[in-house]
Amino acid sequence: MRILLAGGAGEVGRYLTSCFCEWGHHVAILDKPEKTSALQPDYNLSIIQADLTDPEALKESLTDCEAVVNLAWSFDEDPRELFSGDIVGHINLMDAAATAQVKRYIYVSTAAVYGTPQNQPVTEEHICLPEQARKPMYGIAKHAAEKLSLAVCRQYGLPVTVFRFWWAFGDTIGGNNLRQLIRKAMQGDPLSVLAGAGGSFLAMNDLAAAIELATVNHKAIGATYNLGSLFLTWQEIGASIIEYAKSRSPLTIETAKSWTGPAFLGETWNICWEKAATELGYSPLLDPDSARIAFNLALKSSVETVGNVSR
Repeated sequence: MRILLAGGAGEVGRYLTSCFCEWGHHVAILDKPEKTSALQPDYNLSIIQADLTDPEALKESLTDCEAVVNLAWSFDEDPRELFSGDIVGHINLMDAAATAQVKRYIYVSTAAVYGTPQNQPVTEEHICLPEQARKPMYGIAKHAAEKLSLAVCRQYGLPVTVFRFWWAFGDTIGGNNLRQLIRKAMQGDPLSVLAGAGGSFLAMNDLAAAIELATVNHKAIGATYNLGSLFLTWQEIGASIIEYAKSRSPLTIETAKSWTGPAFLGETWNICWEKAATELGYSPLLDPDSARIAFNLALKSSVETVGNVSR
């Protein structure tokens, strides 16, 4: 299958490219010139330097393309930029995909559209309150992109599938909150976490597997799915950070009544992926113990990276 990854030069795109090429697909990465300059084409990898705000370039890019995966996002905090850039680019890409009659259009969204979890586990039926997200402009714009995707699916027949996840990891794992915990541990400062708080992390190869399943399953058209691989608490993650950083930081477990730390570390994101399992046959590629090992290797790599930067 020929798969086009819009915004494919980013971290998630890098992992998806590796998976899809290994599984025998041809991947075309579509991204801005400044992001693709270091990439090298291969026999099953094409590089397309284009911007989603250029409709003509998109039409040429989608020739012979069977599936489109939209990963492109600026993560800008300015709603003017989000809607004039990201949302317009998303509309252009959908229009080009519909004209090219692609077999599947996958929109990679975020659990941030739920805002703050109102109940557990978080299913697809959970109310969407993106204005309550930690980054509300991001959540609102991503939710708008989802709604546009599903509307285009219903009105114009573009075979859209939407995926939501909380936090993805590959051979490393990023995030400002995580890096802050690592820095604290390296300085020997106390690490405070809320008892039971944590979230469902998604392995990058599980995202690739879910996308592959959606491209061949008719039930996926017009549907929205949560994805995850394993649930980890901040207590577990904090203990691992202290170990990998060889730190003497104390790990303090607080209750909800005494919690004064960052809101992010006080949230619980128990993402339910039962719908994807039932309708698509999705399941994590690794068993829980192996997935935990993979996550810890990614975490250890992140600790080493932060340590190298700090030196």
